[in-house]
Amino acid sequence: MIVGCSVASQYRAAPSIAGPAEYFERALAASAAACERPEAIVRRINLGAGRCGVLHFCDDTLENLLFPPLAHQGVPNGGTKPDFKILAWDSLHSGVPMWPPPWTTGDYLARGEIAGYNDERFRVVFNLDSGVLSFYDADRQIGLWWTQDFAQLPLYERAAPFLLLFHWWHSLRREGSFLLHAAAIGTKNGGALLLAGRSGSGKSTTALASLLDHEWFYVADDYCVIRAEAEGATVHSLYCSAKLDAKMLANFPSLSHSVSSPDGWRDPQGKILLDLHRFFPNRLRKELALRAILLPRVPKERIGSGRNRFIPVGAGAAVRALAPSTLFQLPGAGPNNFRMIAALTNRLPCFQLELGREVAGVPQSLHKFMKRLSSR
Repeated sequence: MIVGCSVASQYRAAPSIAGPAEYFERALAASAAACERPEAIVRRINLGAGRCGVLHFCDDTLENLLFPPLAHQGVPNGGTKPDFKILAWDSLHSGVPMWPPPWTTGDYLARGEIAGYNDERFRVVFNLDSGVLSFYDADRQIGLWWTQDFAQLPLYERAAPFLLLFHWWHSLRREGSFLLHAAAIGTKNGGALLLAGRSGSGKSTTALASLLDHEWFYVADDYCVIRAEAEGATVHSLYCSAKLDAKMLANFPSLSHSVSSPDGWRDPQGKILLDLHRFFPNRLRKELALRAILLPRVPKERIGSGRNRFIPVGAGAAVRALAPSTLFQLPGAGPNNFRMIAALTNRLPCFQLELGREVAGVPQSLHKFMKRLSSR
């Protein structure tokens, strides 16, 4: 039994629901009913720092959709009690309906948060665009993920499944770990570089160029987990996925050749989701010590030799590159998240990376930069 008791007697017509605690119990009962069916699949993942999570899927089709971006963190089932549990299901395929929400359309806030249903214990967001409900109980460290029909999920939900649930699990535990909108790459012995910047800054280009170079390892493309401890900061890989459009793929012909497959996921804008664990398992790293923060930038006019340049910048520039997108994209992120971002930028050297004309030269420039950084 997923939640420690049978749900059959609980799953009946609900009386008037007064708040998040009561609605969570109803939603949890429905989730457990869907995830206790014979078709259900259970997966266990590494969360870093010796912690693990358990993912319950209502069937193997949903598991095949959502687990690949987390597959590099998969560990055998069984063992110790999980630190975090997620129940994922949809109503169309499981046949289990969700309880009608107790709120009205007037209760929706800007990012899908529900007025009166987010407090120190509970977090709930219904994304009107994706149709995904994310619900979290911080006391029991249980997350619920529901949609009416998982076949209608947009690409970004498949690329970064359970993003809000992971965000809330880290931020509400207040143990020095938090999600960050950033990419990360690293070397075997030299540590990792955090890549920050808005869309189009060259963040993903830098990360993917390094993926294809034998001296570098890939940690993250879009979101990663930062763990700050007394001895230093560590970046932990959350997803092994990457999203590319046709223009970016043209810069990486070998990457394009490797991932062009019938089961690639495309969206109306022509983007494709790369399963890096499937195609590049040896180029991935789950966790590395952070050495510096880079802010990639593609100059409007690339003049002269077009070399990649590393220019020291202050912590404020790094905060401006990291904080706005992180705080905007992750509902529930607030002053504490901002303070952790500011603390991170103050403890690491920060540089602007002006990208030259040749993408292929980026990894070698980064390697030289890391050598200089080690000699400081």
